[in-house]
Amino acid sequence: MRTFMKRPGRLALPAMALGATLVIGVSAGQAADPVVAGDRSTQPVAAPTDHLARAEARGRSLDAALGIPSVSHRARRLDDAFEHRTYDEVSSFDAAGREVAISRFELDGSVAMAVALGWKPGAGRTVDGPGATARGRAFALAAGLAPGGPPDVRRSAASGGWSITWQRLVDGVPVRGDGTRISLWPDGSFHGLTRTDRPLAAAPSRSMTPAAARVAAGGLVAGRLGAAASDLRLVGVERAWVARNDAFDPVRADARAETLRLAWIARYDSHGALVDRLRSVELWIDAGDGSLLGGDLVE
Repeated sequence: MRTFMKRPGRLALPAMALGATLVIGVSAGQAADPVVAGDRSTQPVAAPTDHLARAEARGRSLDAALGIPSVSHRARRLDDAFEHRTYDEVSSFDAAGREVAISRFELDGSVAMAVALGWKPGAGRTVDGPGATARGRAFALAAGLAPGGPPDVRRSAASGGWSITWQRLVDGVPVRGDGTRISLWPDGSFHGLTRTDRPLAAAPSRSMTPAAARVAAGGLVAGRLGAAASDLRLVGVERAWVARNDAFDPVRADARAETLRLAWIARYDSHGALVDRLRSVELWIDAGDGSLLGGDLVE
């Protein structure tokens, strides 16, 4: 699955040109990525029969834990070249042979995704925010997950239900795009689950200080934008784990890196001549050696 914590209004993988011009290119996956352009990124691969049988049993147990009525299951193994993952996908069917749910499991058996198919209108009994939070945590625990910390709880504009998200933290540092999200129908019943838990590189033995990160970011902005750098104002730096991208190297394919690295995120807000073109720019700087890992912008 694609990661699920991207903020609204954000364009992934822009291109920042050398010199004094900021070039806003296509978003991720629209052109440069050879994996997803014009083709599926997931392909079925062979798997031992007993492995698929275990996956079907996991799907059956998960359906029961989440309150999804199902009577038969079919598993297949998929390789996702874009996400750098191989997982088992289980389709669940009711007595009439209709598909009622899909679940995905990592090869270690842990759940990565589940969704109850169909539409459940928001009529009748509904749950409030605290009730949705409690229900969401209960579903996460039933699925074998143990989310920690306070969740982000929001109304779902599409379904009228609720979205409960726990961001992944490692030693108190957020992992961009990783975490657990539970979606509920308005009455508090299960709608969907996604979990993203990607591999992390070893943390650097010596990490840059915030002051050093500011200096490194300033040098990168000045070197790439020249005089236009004066239209960007640094508003803060913070640490996060990120997947290297090719935001500032549009010649290369834009598939995400498999392993996340610890970085300093330097955020700049625009003013002056750039205000009409974008709101902010992020530079992702390796927390160990200060190299540029990628970035993002918000229009």
